[in-house]
Amino acid sequence: MHQSTSTGSLDLPSLNAAERLFIWGFRAKARSGSAVPTAADIQQVYDHFRVGDAVPSLESIIEIFACTAHTAIAVHCPTCPRMSDSEHGMLRAIAAAQKERDDIAREQFECWLPPVGADWALAPVRGLATIFRMAGLILPDRHVPSFEHDRTMAMKSWLVGSPTLH
Repeated sequence: MHQSTSTGSLDLPSLNAAERLFIWGFRAKARSGSAVPTAADIQQVYDHFRVGDAVPSLESIIEIFACTAHTAIAVHCPTCPRMSDSEHGMLRAIAAAQKERDDIAREQFECWLPPVGADWALAPVRGLATIFRMAGLILPDRHVPSFEHDRTMAMKSWLVGSPTLH
């Protein structure tokens, strides 16, 4: 049976180290045009936690979203203590991949990506999840209810300067 830890809305400070590291890296890479943190900063932090080899996978995931997303994802700035439903969904997908539950990861990605994009995302997600797991950084399986998903239109453009980024 698939176990999950049901929680209310979790914010960044209440997440474990693996979850915070992934979210920080995802947010920082998604905002790669900003001055800080730089690509070198991200690499240095990931190297410190022995997951530096996961940075190319992280970049691939973001590139797949940038090129194929049919629905916008809400990504907060790297220092924001709040978590969006989209970021909770990304954590769910990575946690599922660590447990080799590609069906759950793929289902989560299909909230934002077409089926082919979700398929493409699985390889770098598996790689990142494996690198985190080998470093002892385990993401727990949390089932956080989504408040935004039911209200999200099926087709939305992901515009540069989107209000989903802050």
